[in-house]
Amino acid sequence: MPTLDTPPRVTITVRGRFALRAEDGRDLTPPYRKERAILALLATTPERRLSRAWIQSMLWSEKPPEKASANLRRALANLRDSLADAKGVIGANRLEIWLEDAVEVDTRPDLAGTAELLELVDAPDPAFDEWLRDLRAADEAAFDKTSGNAPKGQHTAEFETAQAAVSGASPLELGPSLTPQGNTIIVIRPLERGTGNEAYFLEMMLIDTLSARLEAEGADEIYAAVEPDPARLQQAAAVIYLELTSVVDSGWWNVHLRALADVDRRFLWSGRLRVPMDVSRLADGADIQAFASRALSQILLRFRSVRLTAQSPLIAMQRAASRLYVSDLAELNKAEDELVNLSSGEGAAVALAWRAFARLARSMEFAANDSGVAAEAESLAAEALALRPANPLVCALGARIALDLNGDLERADHLARAALRSDDGNPYALQASSRVALLQGDVEAAHHAATEARRAAEGLPHVFAWDMEVCLTALGKGDLNTALSAAKAAHQNNPSQRAALRYLVALRLLVGDRDGAEQAAQLLRRYEPQFEFSQLRQSDYPMLTLRNSGFADQLVV
Repeated sequence: MPTLDTPPRVTITVRGRFALRAEDGRDLTPPYRKERAILALLATTPERRLSRAWIQSMLWSEKPPEKASANLRRALANLRDSLADAKGVIGANRLEIWLEDAVEVDTRPDLAGTAELLELVDAPDPAFDEWLRDLRAADEAAFDKTSGNAPKGQHTAEFETAQAAVSGASPLELGPSLTPQGNTIIVIRPLERGTGNEAYFLEMMLIDTLSARLEAEGADEIYAAVEPDPARLQQAAAVIYLELTSVVDSGWWNVHLRALADVDRRFLWSGRLRVPMDVSRLADGADIQAFASRALSQILLRFRSVRLTAQSPLIAMQRAASRLYVSDLAELNKAEDELVNLSSGEGAAVALAWRAFARLARSMEFAANDSGVAAEAESLAAEALALRPANPLVCALGARIALDLNGDLERADHLARAALRSDDGNPYALQASSRVALLQGDVEAAHHAATEARRAAEGLPHVFAWDMEVCLTALGKGDLNTALSAAKAAHQNNPSQRAALRYLVALRLLVGDRDGAEQAAQLLRRYEPQFEFSQLRQSDYPMLTLRNSGFADQLVV
């Protein structure tokens, strides 16, 4: 925070008329609603820091993830342009957005009870509208609690309590007393039984897919088409209701799914699926898996805005796992700390498996190649498998540890097959199967599995990992154009991922686009300042598939 020697360059006023002012009094309030809403979300969050995905879920909740991400990037660019004269207002990385230390947030406690929070702030999105109503209601309740006669400073403390009540703070940010406890209960309800055998069969297939994916992610209590004991609901750390309606009409299967939170049934998310009644396409199951990926990703993300993450281990684990796919050592450290707190109780096996994967990420991304890292990862993976030997996510991550960290292809093959036996449509299981097949030399099977995995992963926040799998298997086949397209997609879905940038450089060189390769290299040098084309041919540079496929020797560097 600013000190007495370094006064804030700007102040954000959140009670009464929302305003952003420079220290000389100039009004810097953004003219556009979404940009004002971003600042309001950050200013009313205790840590003044939020994930990109959470902001997207609040301001573009009805848009597909890729469009929401593009809209957020555009809004941030607009903000930076409008605040060009006020340096150091907002910061961002691949995962999060925050207010810089030079920004002061003025809560105007003297106006509590007479002025509403965030006047003139609105955004055309139902998720933001609900969040704003909740924030104002919590603020009014905090004022009523003090009866308007609290000592000076008391209303500021109550406002901070209201902030915490509607924010997505992590367990670490909230302190050890709020370590996640208790189970998350998932209730999947078909509201109206579809008429006819086809509708009923498809409905049950969707319910089973959702149940299997939730169980794989660590949910221990799932009630599919049955109701739990009401007393059990009262004891749960969190409750998520998934209510679906489906109908077959005019050759199409139409599904509406909505998610509600807790016993008071607060709205979380809704989505639709429409699939032609084509037997081979329905049997393939990719449309249902992709819908499940999108639904579960958005539901678990949105839940963090409704309830403190610390109150549900399942939700906390999603946040931690998402950090593992960011090429940032600080984020990796946070994820490992969070996962340690989740390694008992609900989803313990999945938390242990993610901890093992974190060891793999540390080794591959940050050159932590000592034997201790591999041994620890192997031990964590073995412990996870002992707890949940049939969990497809646990098996798939175990296969990655065996293959990428220990070089045990036989063990990896066994675990990848076990993952597919548990759920042959799970994107993690398919990804592990693809990786194993590629190293076994069966490039056709590897590419087929990678393509199916990418389809099933559509909607996941780290879908770029599956884009890269398609890139690697296409390269193994010698299909440079498909490999290049997949590397481009991976880069678009995660601009800071170094693996995508490395392969963009190599593939551009292989297709004769040296200018494009140099542009990709410039981006890569943000993360690897000493990078040169010649490194692509070095045996210790992390591009194993490029070397195994023989293309490294063809590079003109």
